[in-house]
Amino acid sequence: MGGKGTYEVDQLIIVLKRLLLKESEDGEYAEVGGERLMITLEHCPPMLLSVNKDIQEIILVQQYSQVCKKSPIVPSFTRDIPSMFSSPRTNGKTPSNAHTDNNDLDVTGSPLKCPFMQDMGEDNLSPFIISLPTSKKKEDQTLRCTPIPACKVWYIASKFNLAGSKLCGDVDKFVPLWVVCDGKDEQGTHFVGMHREEGNLSRTLVRSSGPYQGVTNLPSLDHLILHHTSVGRINSVESVVEATYDVLTSGDEDRGSSLRLICNWKRPLAMLSPPAPHSRITASIRVVCDDVRCAAHQMYLELSVLRGFVSGLVSGEVAWFIRQDSSSITNDIQQVFEAIKDKGVRQKRDDDTGNNLDMMIEGKFLNRRKNMDFTDHLWNVLLKCESYQELKETLAFVFMSVASAEVRPQILACNTTQVGTLLRNIMQGKESVPQLSGLTPLHMLIEIGCEKIKRDYIDIFKNGELTTCEQLSWFVSSSGGNSGVGGSGSINDDIYQCTIDQLGRLHVALQVVVALRTYLSLPPPTISHFTVQVLNQMKEVAPGNAHSFSLQLQSLCVRQLFNSLKINSWEVNVKSSEASFSKLLRCYVSRTPLIQLSSNTLDDPDDLENEKDDCDEENYYCSYFSCVTDKYFS
Repeated sequence: MGGKGTYEVDQLIIVLKRLLLKESEDGEYAEVGGERLMITLEHCPPMLLSVNKDIQEIILVQQYSQVCKKSPIVPSFTRDIPSMFSSPRTNGKTPSNAHTDNNDLDVTGSPLKCPFMQDMGEDNLSPFIISLPTSKKKEDQTLRCTPIPACKVWYIASKFNLAGSKLCGDVDKFVPLWVVCDGKDEQGTHFVGMHREEGNLSRTLVRSSGPYQGVTNLPSLDHLILHHTSVGRINSVESVVEATYDVLTSGDEDRGSSLRLICNWKRPLAMLSPPAPHSRITASIRVVCDDVRCAAHQMYLELSVLRGFVSGLVSGEVAWFIRQDSSSITNDIQQVFEAIKDKGVRQKRDDDTGNNLDMMIEGKFLNRRKNMDFTDHLWNVLLKCESYQELKETLAFVFMSVASAEVRPQILACNTTQVGTLLRNIMQGKESVPQLSGLTPLHMLIEIGCEKIKRDYIDIFKNGELTTCEQLSWFVSSSGGNSGVGGSGSINDDIYQCTIDQLGRLHVALQVVVALRTYLSLPPPTISHFTVQVLNQMKEVAPGNAHSFSLQLQSLCVRQLFNSLKINSWEVNVKSSEASFSKLLRCYVSRTPLIQLSSNTLDDPDDLENEKDDCDEENYYCSYFSCVTDKYFS
């Protein structure tokens, strides 16, 4: 027996050395304790990263199987996930002749006495699935593992641990090693991990239990602390909680914005307790610019149309508007003319909309302001042109109407666009109707569009008391209307693109403001503070469709929200350390299992869903990460 054990250790030394030195790309195979194993170098799943010392790689040890090379397994939920704190399962048996090799190094790190050796009467070793919630691509959301029987995993882990101890002189840096277990021991063990680093050896166990119906049935916090302190040199215990609340969610991460509150505090009183008054609360916001749920979505569409016109200058192709009704551009222009003649009524209607931010958000008219001049209204009409010819003819019609004194539009003094300057000079008799040749009409359209949208954003941020003009100057100083205009009306295309990028950054900041006000109801001074913070961050990043922000909130600002929000996850970390010895027990509570099992004996998912609907209380799942670190002797 000793000779066989020595051969197994020598075999594992060769395997581990090849993996650590990156001499094997597709993994290695070995046989230990009568089990055929597959040992591979993998990216660390997010659920293990925090107990993996934030190292991005792991050595994964699992049972050799062809299943992982077949079609993806459909994840499903089980009601018989064993608990490390519940009574023993009926299918967990300890054979009288079970024994272990006392010469092997212990890697469990567990102070509990439990029967690790079990009767393996059933051969059903279905792979289980680890959920990866932080992955963006659906096809990458699961890491499929074929588990090793619980009655063999401790023997196998000890052999790997012994092999690792003998490798210390040959390898400079170790990668954490994780052995996959089927969870059929009484404590529901799914992973046994070990890591050697700078003379320290860490042993980690990952277990799961649940579902628990209602908060009162969860393991108590006192029970967790008692388990943590039962064995070891422990003089003090520190407990820290991180709870997350989903305020705004999206079924598709790539297409929807999200808002999550992350709360951290020390010394919790009970499991799933709400955040303490002294909690550190972070608003994690992910903004997707084309999210149709945002009250500023109409402004994004308008900016997208302008971006399309600018792109057309380079590509030579413009995606023109397709009209769905029977109205024409000429009729729309005539309505603008009538509004100018009936200026008093028009002005009164605009004044009624007000500049209150809450009113603008609720009514979704963020792009409407009081001081719109003629070129602003002209942009709203011309962006609906169905062709370049229609754009050219409509601009010519406007210039001729002003030249014939049919209409005398209001042009603001600050309007320095080519169209605004021409109209002002025509009304003063200084210029005649211009010849619209080449790309001049498209340049004119882009220019008045840039100015109109720029003033829209300035008006919202300024009149909404979100920030000052000085803080906005970096975003609006490169507008095409203020620079680059020559006598022929030609404008540098780079200036246009720069303007679009700057306006896009302002739109991202506006979406953050709308989210904070709509979903968190933060007071105006707080929103103003975060507006400046977001604007400063946007100066440092490249334009894009999605951006993320972390904003520190005062607990009192959102405390009332916790009464109406459901907990997404609740994680308590119980830590102790004394000299080189340290212990960690992490309990992660969520509404869906962090480790999902697939089995041929699972109940029908529809039945489980119906049962959940019949229950008044929520179901909760627990995942436990226990880690012991101490010095080892070479």
